[in-house]
Amino acid sequence: MLNTIPTKLYFLVYLMGASVMKYVVGIDIGGTFTDLVCIDEEGNMIIDKVPSTPKDPSIGALNGLQKLASRLGKKFEEFLGDIIRICHGTTVTTNAVLTWSGAKVGLLCTEGFRDILEIRFGIRENIYDYRVPQPKPLVPRYLRIPIEERYKWDGTELKPLNKEQVKKACEIFKKHGVEAVAICFLWSFKYPDHEKEAAEIVRKEMPGTYVTASIEVQPEIREYWRMSTTVINAYVGPLLSTYIRRFEEQLRKAGFKGELLITQSSGGVMFPEIACEQAVRTLLSGPATGPPAGVFIAKSLGIEDIITIDMGGTSFDVCLVKKGQPLMGYEAAIGGVYHVRYPRVDVHTIGAGGGSIAWIDEFNVLHVGPQSAGADPGPACYGKGSMKPTVTDADLVLGYLNPDYFLGGEIKLKPDLAYKAIKENIADPLGIDVSEAAKSIVAIADHNMTDAIAMVSVRRGEDPRKYTLVTAGGAGPVHAARLAKELRIRKILIPRFSSIFCALGSIISDIRHDFVTSVVSRVSELDIDEMRELAAKLKKEADQVLDREGIKPENRYYNYSWDMRYEGQYHEIDVPIDESELTKEGLQRIIERFHERHEALYGYRDVTDMEVINFRLAAFGRVVKPSRKKQAFVSEDASKHIKAERDVYFFEIGDYTRTPIYDGDALEVGNKITGPAVIEQRTTTIVVPPKALLEVTEYGDYVMTLPEQL
Repeated sequence: MLNTIPTKLYFLVYLMGASVMKYVVGIDIGGTFTDLVCIDEEGNMIIDKVPSTPKDPSIGALNGLQKLASRLGKKFEEFLGDIIRICHGTTVTTNAVLTWSGAKVGLLCTEGFRDILEIRFGIRENIYDYRVPQPKPLVPRYLRIPIEERYKWDGTELKPLNKEQVKKACEIFKKHGVEAVAICFLWSFKYPDHEKEAAEIVRKEMPGTYVTASIEVQPEIREYWRMSTTVINAYVGPLLSTYIRRFEEQLRKAGFKGELLITQSSGGVMFPEIACEQAVRTLLSGPATGPPAGVFIAKSLGIEDIITIDMGGTSFDVCLVKKGQPLMGYEAAIGGVYHVRYPRVDVHTIGAGGGSIAWIDEFNVLHVGPQSAGADPGPACYGKGSMKPTVTDADLVLGYLNPDYFLGGEIKLKPDLAYKAIKENIADPLGIDVSEAAKSIVAIADHNMTDAIAMVSVRRGEDPRKYTLVTAGGAGPVHAARLAKELRIRKILIPRFSSIFCALGSIISDIRHDFVTSVVSRVSELDIDEMRELAAKLKKEADQVLDREGIKPENRYYNYSWDMRYEGQYHEIDVPIDESELTKEGLQRIIERFHERHEALYGYRDVTDMEVINFRLAAFGRVVKPSRKKQAFVSEDASKHIKAERDVYFFEIGDYTRTPIYDGDALEVGNKITGPAVIEQRTTTIVVPPKALLEVTEYGDYVMTLPEQL
């Protein structure tokens, strides 16, 4: 039987009147668990988790699909044949960069600019610590081959492309076993002919090799950002291509006939073929679909300003959403050192999750994370051989988790192992008891996460008290109230399916592709006719890609924007524009919009001239989305859903207290619970502190209101 819950999602059906039930499935592979959500055409939804398989993530994904099939009472092949669409988020590329396990890359660059990749920004990564070495470049110097070619800034060809040098470079690459070639020439973002010629030669001389040119990945000004992004695309491209093709082949052989879509860091999805070509856009894509899911849930309750948090087993992701729009960014550093530039949802991530390891340094100071126990061996309480204490072990000792109902009872936690790990590694060395050590572990983890929330709100001039905290992740609802209290946030929204938040976000995300061309012009000298031509050019490029994916014109929409700044500034602001505003009158509205956005971000507006640096277009293809339907009120009384009691520690009380435990999967619309209480669902646990009020909304989600005296 399908496990239905009060939250129902309804979506349009491709085969109306079909006798066979059809499904859409979202898969999000995390460091500890792989999350899955399955929605049928009647709006019924099931969610599940399986342990991730880091050595081959596709195994975990397939295990999850088999588990869904079993819960639906279907054979695996039958279930796959009934799936219309699978939206897949993967950490393959991110992990490849973090572990230096990508392809062997060769780089073709303009003669005289061989060392840009190593010079980087011309400063140390940590300018205050000369002992920190520069990061190892992803392409060693002997594989960075300078090529004679050169355009001036005005388009004058100073040197034609030396085609023989490109061919000789290919011989060097073949000799050294290069698996991918990146091409990045000076001024190619404006004058791309030399890069196109070089790419054509390399593809002919090295058939089967992954080749990527900067004009295909990030055709915009700033040489280091463009080169680094292109190199990273080449570094992860072969690995992602192999993974996607193998996974898709496994699905097809097993009977899958629907569409496979891959999530990207912009919060959208793309077809596998485009993902293989633009592999860099899947970096940091895991948490990118969480904020759109938060918007989807909060919007139905009339809430626009939210802060989304997602605490899983390995990481803690946080994003500010203002007026229903997640904040976007362009620059990121993978692992803190390898730089990429492309549109992405501005999610701030730290190493804080249920699997974060507690440890003591040489000064006898307690730390938590960023190292994680991951899925294998996992926390000590998993009983897989690890004796390193984690946040999950501390949560278990403090009574927040039910050892017999973790993942619905599929994983039996071992409190004795959690107790032993904390005692031997933390409590005894610090000379404190195990309970005090567990409280310290949780307090430090909570502090780290609170600081991350402040990073995206307080440090940007935003008052978190004006926002609703939307909580996700298997571990998020355990800690949410403590985080909200520290920031004086009174309202917490916990989706019924919070533990598979990003998997749901992938299902509701539209297909998205981003295009950019650099302008670099003072606004006072801007040629409006040229801007209209650029808009048309970008739209034509976008339509060619959407044509490849079979997106019908009526299902397309476009968002234009300019990167603008005051003259003399280095950083730009993304200013949305409408194509109809590309007139002299419309330009004044764009200018005023820039002033307003600059003032909101930095507290002032200037009278100096402005510059337009880049012209951007985000092109979308609508996918069939679920919609939400209100459920009927049942009762405020939730007492019949109390299933047990146990001792739980609450920081607000400063001690353990006997606490009612509620069956979260049985709670009904209208139910109200006053803390202290613990709500247990199959895939997550909600801790309700004393005097806090938890209500089940008409959509089956939870809204927790903290008392005024926080």
